[in-house]
Amino acid sequence: MAFCTLEQIEAFLQIDVPSGRYGAIERAIDEATAAIQDYTGQTLDQVDDDEVTLDCVGGTRILLPELPVISVSSVIEDDEALDEDDDWKLGQHGILHRIGGPWAAGVQIITVTYSHGYDSDSIPQLIQDVATRAAARAYQAGVRAAEVGAVPGVNAVSLGDYSVSFGSEQSVGAGEAVLGASAAPILLRSEKERLNRWRVKP
Repeated sequence: MAFCTLEQIEAFLQIDVPSGRYGAIERAIDEATAAIQDYTGQTLDQVDDDEVTLDCVGGTRILLPELPVISVSSVIEDDEALDEDDDWKLGQHGILHRIGGPWAAGVQIITVTYSHGYDSDSIPQLIQDVATRAAARAYQAGVRAAEVGAVPGVNAVSLGDYSVSFGSEQSVGAGEAVLGASAAPILLRSEKERLNRWRVKP
């Protein structure tokens, strides 16, 4: 599932995207969606009956790796199927609680089948907003590159009495200076900060 739509990008940029550039928009949306998933370390899109096998150091709580957790259908501990309520219970924030004692400790010892993520009607507005902005930038950068023949650093091209104007390198961070659409960052630091509430990736 994409995290934003063509219509959202058109509304944000206040333009009507020509049908001939729909492919570029779709690519930009896919790139923005993948960047958000990579940064957060989360699928975020709804996945039903996902099976994951986890290491465990013991204790009475296990944090499931994909959030939000919708439901848990089965838990197997060291090859033994456990019963809901008698042996385990799903708590808030994706925490699986062991009832009556600690989880068995070991490598790849707990297998959980569960459903997680957001469907198209529940994706948070903040994620949609970040995806829209990132995809809009990627689309604009592609259009800009096409207008100047994909030559990095060119600001404008004229036809009558042919002329070209060049711009300075764009700084994107400490020690970084880049030219061209291909080197532009997908997510800005401010956007990453807004996504940190979903980030589980170290």
